[in-house]
Amino acid sequence: MRIQILLLKYFWKPLSLICSLFCTNGLARRRVRQKFLYSRSFPYPKVLSVAETVNLLQQGASLARLGDGEFNLALGKRLICYQKNSPELQRRMREILKNPNGKCLVGIPPCPTSPGFFREYFTRYPRILSMMKLKSTYANANISRNNDFLVRGIDEYRKIWDNKTVVFIYSSVGRFDITPELFSNIKKYYHIDVMPNDAFEQYNSIMAKAQKFPKDYLFLIACGPAATVLAYDLCTMGYQAIDIGHLPNCYANEVSGAPMPEKLPICKK
Repeated sequence: MRIQILLLKYFWKPLSLICSLFCTNGLARRRVRQKFLYSRSFPYPKVLSVAETVNLLQQGASLARLGDGEFNLALGKRLICYQKNSPELQRRMREILKNPNGKCLVGIPPCPTSPGFFREYFTRYPRILSMMKLKSTYANANISRNNDFLVRGIDEYRKIWDNKTVVFIYSSVGRFDITPELFSNIKKYYHIDVMPNDAFEQYNSIMAKAQKFPKDYLFLIACGPAATVLAYDLCTMGYQAIDIGHLPNCYANEVSGAPMPEKLPICKK
């Protein structure tokens, strides 16, 4: 399996780059990359379904999720707009990605089997594949992105926090909302407010506040890549913590046609 990654990194990727240099326009360059790079197969870990992941969360599991933004941080890139990178954040992203079998579930996107964003992403950046435990099983990071399950399985989500005391960690001026259709069945909730940008800069302050709550409280976290680290670390301390991401926004998009979260401003006006 590692040979395929090395071929992607050191043969197919340079070949597609060299061949694209002879193209006269962007469409032709893309076709070259599609022929020589994006169509390549690559090894990928097993990923649970959304339903299987939600079922484990109902049983008390915690979840830290990684998508392309978190992968970019692990690769040393700067995540534009809402989280600047740092050596510590890069280290933590790599650490979490490499440990899917610990106390905390680690979620990644399912293996892309058809052309699209993530198929191109993993062939363009095969180094991220080498950071994964390819023989392990990961949770599904798309718990907030599977539009069909968001509607058909909304009661399954609600079972996770049913009659529980919840601590939300999110920015009060950001995109996240405590949507009644999702959260009306919680017993009681508290809120730890964070910055809409660069929330990882507040890591120590957030953790200090979080640790004041009892261990039987459920943490639901939505603050970008910082949520990945917070969920992972709170879990190791004995809390159930879930990196819930854009779940309310994606639910609103599916049921009422509201804009997808990426189309919303980072800060509310």
